[in-house]
Amino acid sequence: MEAERIECPICRKANPGFEKLNRQINKAKTVTDKAYFARQLITKVEDVLKEHGDPEGDPVAKACLTVLNLRKQTAELILKAQKLAD
Repeated sequence: MEAERIECPICRKANPGFEKLNRQINKAKTVTDKAYFARQLITKVEDVLKEHGDPEGDPVAKACLTVLNLRKQTAELILKAQKLAD
């Protein structure tokens, strides 16, 4: 199966970092360890969101922003789970 090509150059450049953080989150054994990487993921997402700027009229950028916001929401759920576990 061929990997999907990311059309957006900003997200294509950032994707290896996202993938690495996702692997680290998935491998982490405790919620506290997962939260550590989730915080890094949120920071990275926020940096990439700033690079995108206003996506008005650009459907590729709008799609990227949707995916970026989903990544951020997922990381925020991990942080909420950590607070519940503490």
